[in-house]
Amino acid sequence: MYHYKDCGLSYIYLTNGFNVEEIDGEEYVSIDNLYDLHTLIGQNIISQVRAITSEEFKFLRIELNMSQKSLGHLLGVDTQTVARWEKGQTAIPRTADVTLRALYAESNGSDSQIGLMLNILSDAEIDYQMKDLHLKEQEEKWQIAEAG
Repeated sequence: MYHYKDCGLSYIYLTNGFNVEEIDGEEYVSIDNLYDLHTLIGQNIISQVRAITSEEFKFLRIELNMSQKSLGHLLGVDTQTVARWEKGQTAIPRTADVTLRALYAESNGSDSQIGLMLNILSDAEIDYQMKDLHLKEQEEKWQIAEAG
């Protein structure tokens, strides 16, 4: 059995699918199909009913190939807030937990549009004021009417 700590999670053990080789007194480990292994770990994390841990949060962010800064931007928090969550210094809010899970699920084949929606929202100007919305009923269905 191999304790796979390099993924950043302290509880991952591999029963097979790895090779240990000693070269010049140094031990080297190679893992078969690393991409699928990390995908399985990520799917396991997002399917848990409990809140994700700080190390799981960091694992998912890294698997999404996002910096703390870019994830913070999407979540509307600063980089230091994301860093504190990942270090376990502050609790991860439920909304950040759920959002990260949704982003990860979408990145692995789900048809969700959550990533697109979050990018649009994070890039929107906070001071933007909604324009008048004109609606009309036509043939028993409501529609957006041209302003005019």
